[in-house]
Amino acid sequence: MCNLYSMTKNVDAIRRLFGALNSHVGNLPSMPGIFPDYPAPIVRNAPNGREVAMARWGMPSSSKALMDATKKRANRYHQEQKIVEDRSLAWEIVPRPLHR
Repeated sequence: MCNLYSMTKNVDAIRRLFGALNSHVGNLPSMPGIFPDYPAPIVRNAPNGREVAMARWGMPSSSKALMDATKKRANRYHQEQKIVEDRSLAWEIVPRPLHR
């Protein structure tokens, strides 16, 4: 996401604009920059009507992307373990020189 989002209005303006009845965010200051994976106010449907709440937002990852990332991490871990095992086998007793 390369767009910059900001919130320059207060919570009451958001509640009026979207018809939200409840607010669980308190009195929020203006937010000049809202970025993915950071908390931001959202309007969501609740059992007793719309409400304003804070939530971490962003583009959700697909299950395939999550599984691919997990496999990549596991492969990298196994490669690191293999390197450590190879290094441990490479240790040999080397005779010390007689004079330094």
